[in-house]
Amino acid sequence: MRDARKAAGLVLTLALAGAVPALAFLSPLSSTAIRDAYFIGTRNDQQTRDFLAQYQHEFPEPGTGPYVHDIGIETPFVHVIHAAQGDANMHAPDAVEQFQNMPFDVILHVSIWTTQTYSPGPEVLPQLYQWVPDFWNDFTVQLIQGRQVVEPKGKRGGPVFVYFGETPAVVGARLELSYDSASLESAPVKVEVLTPDRQKVETTFDLGKLR
Repeated sequence: MRDARKAAGLVLTLALAGAVPALAFLSPLSSTAIRDAYFIGTRNDQQTRDFLAQYQHEFPEPGTGPYVHDIGIETPFVHVIHAAQGDANMHAPDAVEQFQNMPFDVILHVSIWTTQTYSPGPEVLPQLYQWVPDFWNDFTVQLIQGRQVVEPKGKRGGPVFVYFGETPAVVGARLELSYDSASLESAPVKVEVLTPDRQKVETTFDLGKLR
């Protein structure tokens, strides 16, 4: 009997070990993963927010200089969650049909806020779409896996506005870098952001644990 229990325990352990990779970063997504992401997105409740919190890290404001407020990463799984959140007419079979075998990039995003000691653009704008200096390109962002810097496929950025009455003001910027999913492994990645005044903000996302 003891041997039978030991054998059963071994089978269970192996089964659980075999299930772990299915929960980790995957691309392309399986139909099961797409359905899982769809249902997390359509809940759109605290459970959804708690799940997505793993994919965005926030930082304290520095004493001087620009404020790197948060660094986030969007995997293919998270892309489907956001799609489900934004489309009330989408159903699980629609999500599978739309996203199965679709090539996804991994998106890295960085939010930057101005501060009392860092305000590179005009404080107020006569109109919302007035040209703003591309100060976000003064920030260096690197994604590192192992000892290798992974080169992005693309990079884009833009200012973030708020309104004071009817007057728009620049309060920060958002940077987005896209990476080929095939260039990343299910393993930790480190993100480093170097600010124009040589401050370094860094964090780690474990793609071996994130979906």
